[in-house]
Amino acid sequence: MAESDEEWNEAKEVNARLIELGETPAVEIETYPVITDVKEMLEYDLKEAAEALPMISKSLAMFDDDYVTKAMIEKFIIDEQDHYNWVKGHLCLIEQIGIENYMIEMLGE
Repeated sequence: MAESDEEWNEAKEVNARLIELGETPAVEIETYPVITDVKEMLEYDLKEAAEALPMISKSLAMFDDDYVTKAMIEKFIIDEQDHYNWVKGHLCLIEQIGIENYMIEMLGE
């Protein structure tokens, strides 16, 4: 299963749990900008993750007495933090070796 599929499934599980608890998860459909550059895509992804992590972390306080939901959200946060770190690392790599060498490196993987 691809990483994006795993992330999507985790998000669905958390939302399903919130619905079970009587909550109504907010679903926002945002327009994704047209990006034709790998570095720009990574920068956009990093910005989105940086904005989302604090919001997700705030939700933990709502479930102090619900260990099941809190554990699900904590796992989701850890995965999002890992993704943030991965993107940040790849942007640093681009800065160090240049976009052309980065693309060659990624094609080799």
